[in-house]
Amino acid sequence: MRVEFGEGADRLSWAFPKLSRQLKKCASYILEHPSEVATFSMRQLAARAGVPPSTMNRLAKALDFDTYDEFRALYRDSINDQSTGYSLQDGQVHAIARESEFDHVLNGFQQAALGNINTLFDHIDREALERAVQALADARAVLVVGLLASESSANYLHHLAARGFRNWQLLAGDSAELAQQLESLAPGDVVVCISVEPCAADSIRVARHAREAGARVIGITDRRTSPLAACSDDILLISIQSPSVFPSQVGAITLIEVLVGMIAARDDRSVTERVKKLERSLRSLGKYWSE
Repeated sequence: MRVEFGEGADRLSWAFPKLSRQLKKCASYILEHPSEVATFSMRQLAARAGVPPSTMNRLAKALDFDTYDEFRALYRDSINDQSTGYSLQDGQVHAIARESEFDHVLNGFQQAALGNINTLFDHIDREALERAVQALADARAVLVVGLLASESSANYLHHLAARGFRNWQLLAGDSAELAQQLESLAPGDVVVCISVEPCAADSIRVARHAREAGARVIGITDRRTSPLAACSDDILLISIQSPSVFPSQVGAITLIEVLVGMIAARDDRSVTERVKKLERSLRSLGKYWSE
């Protein structure tokens, strides 16, 4: 079950870094509770966001709407166009009698993982996902960016894609090669940037540089208020909830497999042949263990 608020949420995300502190407070609440824009009055929503009602009008004008009602109409249209609502169930909660501490911790990880996957599929912006798949399928070149906590996800995305597509590159660690990669970015190229809060500074710099060069930026992040969301053409949100101190990668990995799988499905025969050819080469070179 889901309701998508693509255009309204995108406008807020792109404008967020330039908003005043008060407008950011209002925008943050709307990004976290989008359905309330359509279901509550302006005064009720302002009270819930902890701002004066006039702030709602100022926010609408900051987003280039003449009135708040014009802004609100985007959210009402989304609900009218879709008869579904947000899923309130993030996996099943298991009640286990006399559950041991070990089982309790294990169950916590299970629920977090299932919750992150359900959140992805229940709330993903399907229009943004479709645009991203199309852009990646048509791209002249694709550059994958992910640093610090997102480095492993970026490596996995490149590992999968590079097996089936010849035009994918991973952001280089070497400064000379990195400069060459960024210098070659141009319209027709796509940059997939993965970054969650706190975002790696260099990832945001690369995303901004890519936009300035005319390349399309697909941002994979955990918040619409993320600095990556503000400089992305398409925003794909993931959940990183975890019972441990380490953010979960389950949502990112699942989204990566969806992206690559959907692109491959558009040219299934050619991709399959390339993957099979690579496998044969790896076996002939003795890269796989054999008795």
